[in-house]
Amino acid sequence: MTDDGPVRYREALRRGHVAVTRGRPREAIAHYAEAARMAEQRSQPYISMGSVYLQMRQPREAIRAFDEALARMPADPSALRGKAAALEADGRPAEARELNLRATQLEAQERAAGAGGRDADQRRRELERYVADGEEARRAGDLDRAAGAFHAAAMGYAAEGAFDAAIDACLRALEARPGAIDVHFTMAYLYLRRGWADLGVQRVKLIDHRLEIDADPRRRTALQALARDFRALHPELDGLAPPA
Repeated sequence: MTDDGPVRYREALRRGHVAVTRGRPREAIAHYAEAARMAEQRSQPYISMGSVYLQMRQPREAIRAFDEALARMPADPSALRGKAAALEADGRPAEARELNLRATQLEAQERAAGAGGRDADQRRRELERYVADGEEARRAGDLDRAAGAFHAAAMGYAAEGAFDAAIDACLRALEARPGAIDVHFTMAYLYLRRGWADLGVQRVKLIDHRLEIDADPRRRTALQALARDFRALHPELDGLAPPA
């Protein structure tokens, strides 16, 4: 990077996070790709791309993005868990389980080492910076930036399996932008993933109501897929899930 490279790199990531919050996934990917070009050794832009592709229900593109992240940081548990989620979405549960097991082993090794390991520390610092950036933007009245930063932190925490931290970050994002539908999607996923069926269904129904008012075929397909994935948790999800 040049002298101002780190600033431009973080700005490209921030624009990507804001685009995600505004429901512009293709724009977000373009910004993340720009960040990747500015810092070829960094894995974070590819992790962010993979998360967006997962939200878009494009697991094979997500796998390729997470593979790029892992080529740069092979021992990053968040990249491993992201790829595992993409493999599971692509109908490859055995491979997903293997990667999740590897991520769990790495996390255990890092905890046993005491300090948590350099890669894990770096990843935690990045997520903490997103939260700090969100708080700074909120105080400055830049609510779009705040929501984007908090949502980025939520997706990062979710990729690491830190669901409580992810939910907290989503709540902060919604305080800044209550109507951010992609944050509501993330909240619904997190609630259902935790097994909190009633809360998850409430959030799914809220999204469904929003889509009845403001039709969006892409988001409707994503909502149906979410309901299908978790339909065993609650009978009301059956009504939203597409036929098997």
